[in-house]
Amino acid sequence: MKTKKTKKGEDRWAPLVESHPAGRVSTTGTASGSPSGDSTAIFAQDLFDGIAHSYDTWAQALTFFQYLRWRRFLVSQMALQPGNLVLDVCTGTAGVALEIARHHNSQIVGLDISHSMLEAGLRAVERRSLDGRVQLIQGRAEHLPFPDETFDTVVFTYLLRYVQDPDATVRELSRVLKPGGQLLSLEFGAPETSWIRALWLIYNRVVMPIVTIPISRGWHRVGCFLGPSISDFHQQCPVDRIAAIWRENGIPLVETRRLFQGVAIVMWGTKRR
Repeated sequence: MKTKKTKKGEDRWAPLVESHPAGRVSTTGTASGSPSGDSTAIFAQDLFDGIAHSYDTWAQALTFFQYLRWRRFLVSQMALQPGNLVLDVCTGTAGVALEIARHHNSQIVGLDISHSMLEAGLRAVERRSLDGRVQLIQGRAEHLPFPDETFDTVVFTYLLRYVQDPDATVRELSRVLKPGGQLLSLEFGAPETSWIRALWLIYNRVVMPIVTIPISRGWHRVGCFLGPSISDFHQQCPVDRIAAIWRENGIPLVETRRLFQGVAIVMWGTKRR
């Protein structure tokens, strides 16, 4: 992937990153190498590489135009000060990073495993002339290439279903968060009301695999995968369990908001000082 580098930019970003296989920070680019890892990581990378070119359009349409609303609510819960440094994990096409930059005078580092998603994100960053404030790198949430207590805020979206050990991943996210900093997340949920849950199951298990067929092979793959993935994850790690993992890793008070009848869940809390 082509990157643009300047001495000023390199000097400003370089202290954030340790030498690490996941990648390195450059002023407007991703890591030059593809992250190595287990089969879960390889699957996630391949899945999202296949839909990167149209991710924003279809993510919005297939969520009944709720996707951007969920993102805006997530960012609205951030208590940022001018100049704060934010880590956006699973940044994808940099949607959350750009939303943060739109509302806060902060510096944002976006990290994702998918090279193609980051390429799309880089184009979006450059279109908005935000490459001086938004930095994109390729890497894995389980092995962050940053020193301890680097960031004022850490946010992650749709991450924990794609890692083998959610507990260890949250521990790693907490490691790079400063004491007193915020941890936030956005994830798909499962509705609690029985009739809404029934409709949700029909949509995820029947409708999604069908309506994604004409979009592309990559989206059809996502349409078949997503419903079972969400259901299985919430059986193994319900919201209460995820909140407990946060508490076990230094976030004593975890707040939760269910959106769109529980189809999406936003969580946030502050790291113990």
